Amino acid sequence: MTTNKAISMGNEKTPETNNVLTREKAEEYQRQVRDNSCLLNIMLDSMGRECPDSLYSMLSSQKVLKVLEDDELLLSARVLFDNNLSIGDASKQIYIHRNTMVYRIEKIQRLIGLDIRNFDDAMTLRALIILYDNIKRY
Repeated sequence: MTTNKAISMGNEKTPETNNVLTREKAEEYQRQVRDNSCLLNIMLDSMGRECPDSLYSMLSSQKVLKVLEDDELLLSARVLFDNNLSIGDASKQIYIHRNTMVYRIEKIQRLIGLDIRNFDDAMTLRALIILYDNIKRY
């Protein structure tokens, strides 16, 4: 998205709130999209994965969508990433038992084949979440 397009959004109304989208909100949204895109490209380059075709094909999988649309699994993955893949710290943050967090991680692994305790698999899932969030916004 170009800066002009983001700024032109300032005159549009958001359907959820029927409020006018301010220039500041449009610029912030554009910055977030740019930052997420840069992060996604950096992560994929460091993992040596093709971008973004392989991720888009993964996103079209019903199993991957099942994980991304499951609030508990998605929250667990996000909190785990926020806590540097520390299962203990992540489980404490969302007030669940450590074994519950391990169960959710294993459920993600069973569903999509990514063990997010492994760094490369964790970054793949993180990239999928970023991509999914950006697609959901539109």
